[in-house]
Amino acid sequence: MRLFLPAALCCLLLPSLALAAAVPDDPAKGAAEVAKPDEDVPYGVAASWLIGHRLLAEGRAADALPLLHQAYRAQPEAMAIAIDYQAALVAEGYLRDALPVMDKLVAANPDSVSFRLRRSALLARNGDEAGAMADIRYLRDKGNDSLPLLLAEAGLQDRSGKADHALELLRGGLTRFPAAAGEIYLEMAGILQRASRGEDLVTLLTEAVRVDPERPALWMLSLQAQVDAGHDADALALAREADRRFGTGAPGAAGNEDGDHDPEAEAARVAVGLPSDSFVVELADHYARRQKVDQAIALLQPLAANNELGVNASLWLGRMLLGTGRTDEGAKLVDRVTKHWPQAARGWFLKGKVAEAAGDWNQALGLYRKSVDLEPDDGELRLSCIRALLVAREKAPTGAEATAALAARRKEIGDQCAVAASLITDQDTGGHMILGYGYRAAGDLTRAAEHFATASTDADLRQNALIQKSLCHDELGEDAPAREDLETLAREFPDDAEVANTLGYWLAEKATDLDRAEKLVRQALAKDAGNGAYLDSLGWVLYRQGRFEAALDNLIQAVNVLPEDPVILEHLGMVLKAGGQRDQALDVLRRSLTFGGDRKRIEAAIRELEKGAAPAPAKAKR
Repeated sequence: MRLFLPAALCCLLLPSLALAAAVPDDPAKGAAEVAKPDEDVPYGVAASWLIGHRLLAEGRAADALPLLHQAYRAQPEAMAIAIDYQAALVAEGYLRDALPVMDKLVAANPDSVSFRLRRSALLARNGDEAGAMADIRYLRDKGNDSLPLLLAEAGLQDRSGKADHALELLRGGLTRFPAAAGEIYLEMAGILQRASRGEDLVTLLTEAVRVDPERPALWMLSLQAQVDAGHDADALALAREADRRFGTGAPGAAGNEDGDHDPEAEAARVAVGLPSDSFVVELADHYARRQKVDQAIALLQPLAANNELGVNASLWLGRMLLGTGRTDEGAKLVDRVTKHWPQAARGWFLKGKVAEAAGDWNQALGLYRKSVDLEPDDGELRLSCIRALLVAREKAPTGAEATAALAARRKEIGDQCAVAASLITDQDTGGHMILGYGYRAAGDLTRAAEHFATASTDADLRQNALIQKSLCHDELGEDAPAREDLETLAREFPDDAEVANTLGYWLAEKATDLDRAEKLVRQALAKDAGNGAYLDSLGWVLYRQGRFEAALDNLIQAVNVLPEDPVILEHLGMVLKAGGQRDQALDVLRRSLTFGGDRKRIEAAIRELEKGAAPAPAKAKR
């Protein structure tokens, strides 16, 4: 096999200088520390450049940089190597290190417009605007005049705060480069946008559309500028005119003759700058992005009524209707979507949202399952399915007859969580919160704690996420991290009743620091005197302290508030048991079992009572 190298590399038949390297964590250390020799890596100079060139082309600049550094160090005069090396340095943020490489290229090729412009851009990014302009002037003095040079010079003027001068330069370019008028107008529009000159932008883009009417981007910017300037009627008229000109927005425009979704047709439209649906839909999107959802809906509903919306726009409209409380309208639209596009997973997902809003969680679960079957790699659909499974699990009948169904549901939750965990990012803290609940319901407390930890990085979720994380550690018998989480919450939320109650209850469960536990729970009750959970916590603290009469009084109050809570009933039964009230204790403990209390622990207490054994404090989980 023969390897053919570019002419610029024919001289690179040098001994192998292999190395392995990583980009330094601190860019200030510079390119000199990018690589260190490693004789075990069998790459010569030419091979290093070829592989680095390929990696760079694939967008893997970090992987390419060590190889290109090796090649450049061995052969700095090879233009192809130098160009790639400086490009990799720039991509990784090493601008100061890239400049000497460009300096050498410019010195070797002083009249190269390309190299001068590259160096000018680098100098500008490094804050050396005078140096950047010097390269521009050099090219001007040499008689150069090209579109890239014009755009670079205008950009420098704009960066220097001379927007009007930049606009003047670009307007002069319209006559010299008429074929590039659209590109020049886009550059001018960017300058006006950055300067917040809305009315000037409207005037400019109206002119641009007239001069270059075949460029969709100009129409798009123009209608957006009209909206931002408050010219709503003009924006809609322009969007409709654009749809007529480009043939967008008609039924089936984004798909086949039946209006079905055609990803290839949509991609082809986007590739030439056209909207995926229509300019009117893009206008609605612009309103929605500016929190003007009602205006977006008003634009889309007539199109939906005339069957002029594709599947994606229809789904978006349905979601906005449901999200703004217009449930009946949203439900009707979603029904039409699922009938016309039965393979659209998000249609069934939205239908599930309608059922969820109506409180029919069983129907919602079936619809979410269907959506997941159609689009198994959609994380949002999976998370909705998990939520529905959790709620359905809570509402499922209790008792021995439901054991098999609950076990199956528990396995399904675990399976759904395992897939969903691979589909969401760390930034989706709400998703991690759902996964925490899901894994906890599935019995995988370690993974549940991990997801609650991720969710706790969100300030809005932190309190509940850390409480749930502490409960997972507690159930795993990991007292130290459980207490650490609760103490962290007590420091961060010193006046929060739920936090105070949770830590107080935990201390009572561990039968430690009971005086502090009582103080914390009473602090919670001071903020919410009738809270059944807080009354239960105080009763349990008093029970741990051996103050059975006071404990009984608080637990009776708690049961009156939450008569079907199995934990409160268990606590009351244990206090009655400790007070020698055998028959009442048996009755209450059996009621706790009926409502789903911990069977193993409660049945042990019942056996003690039936045998007449001495009472013993028990530990119950909330």
